[in-house]
Amino acid sequence: MHRQRRFFLLSPLLVCVLAFLLFPYASVHAAATGRIFGSLLDGTQKNAPVAGQRVTLQSAQNDARRDLRSVKTDAQGRFTFSGLATSKTFSYAVSTTYQGAHYATNFIDLGTSAVQQLNLTVYEATTSSAGITAAQAIVVLDVPEGQTGVIIASEYFFIKNAGTRTYVGSPGASQGRPNALRFSLPPGARHLSPGKGFEGAQVLQEGRDFATDAALPPGMTRFAFSFEIPYATVDNDVPYTVVYPTQNLSVLAPADVRASAGSLSSLGLILLNQRSYQLFQAKDLPAGTEIHTQLAGLPVANPAANSSALNTAGLWLTMGLLILLALLFVMRFVARFPHRPALALPGQQKHAQRGKDVTAKQDVFEVPQQELLRELFDLDRAFEAGKIGKAEYRQQRAKTKAQLRALMGAGAAGRQYEENNTSAKST
Repeated sequence: MHRQRRFFLLSPLLVCVLAFLLFPYASVHAAATGRIFGSLLDGTQKNAPVAGQRVTLQSAQNDARRDLRSVKTDAQGRFTFSGLATSKTFSYAVSTTYQGAHYATNFIDLGTSAVQQLNLTVYEATTSSAGITAAQAIVVLDVPEGQTGVIIASEYFFIKNAGTRTYVGSPGASQGRPNALRFSLPPGARHLSPGKGFEGAQVLQEGRDFATDAALPPGMTRFAFSFEIPYATVDNDVPYTVVYPTQNLSVLAPADVRASAGSLSSLGLILLNQRSYQLFQAKDLPAGTEIHTQLAGLPVANPAANSSALNTAGLWLTMGLLILLALLFVMRFVARFPHRPALALPGQQKHAQRGKDVTAKQDVFEVPQQELLRELFDLDRAFEAGKIGKAEYRQQRAKTKAQLRALMGAGAAGRQYEENNTSAKST
């Protein structure tokens, strides 16, 4: 009798415990009604379906990314992932490795629409580097405050692959030179730190060069890296070798040291990351061209302070700003690729040539400004949806606003330079 009474007294407690354990599971399970479907397409073969290829679904939540599961595409190249969370705090992407190159879509969430299509395009691989050019190469030379004896160089590239196949090279040397994507380094360069574009790739440094097996698909790909250049005297020469034909090269040197680059045009001062730099530029440089930047008035190194640690956070903040210095050709190429530009009428050719440089410069400044404003808007929406934390939101927003200010400064410097040139030629 007492045992039965105790059971009835404990029953409500047991019900509450079971409800606590089971109801959250039931609610999460009920919310997992999302579905992502799509097709894997071969861009080299005019978007023909790729059958029997394994694709992986990736998820992201609070900056944590992981692979969820994989499936193989059917005979029509189709894939489907079901039972996905529809909360805006979860986002998904689809990826695959095809002929040695990794491909992935952008992340999306299923908060607005529980069922969405997400196609992924891959390309057939090639080991031929024909058609590879640098639409924009940017070199930033900096001397960290409070440190002497070292120059920190940060480089940013827009590498263009004009073909229809992905270039996949091997860093291992073949006949004295690796058949892989290569970048030059000055003598004595140390502490190479690969960034954007090198994710998951192998990097091999040797002498005044380094190679990587990072894949280069058709179109435009961004690459960024940094390194240290030690020095011992107040004057220093920093060489740069053009590896691929380069449409535009920009070199930035600290405003508080004397700098010159004889073969480059000086565009005056611009502001980056709240620091002033001297901007030098050159156009249409063939492979093998060597550029020299002379720096004078450098702080002399103390023997005890000869070594320095790379400030990674500060470096990549600066690298984020470098995208704004892709002054010519980049945005125009992206907008029209793979279409050919329209030909000017005979009567318009002379006028078009006269206004070519100024128009191109204005175009590439207007488009990035719109992109940055859109990025700020998307950042605000992501924060409101709880996809990113408050600290990350503030940091990213401050960085984006700094980029916008830097872009305006670079645009003003470029336009002033063009106006001065035009005025000088007319007189």
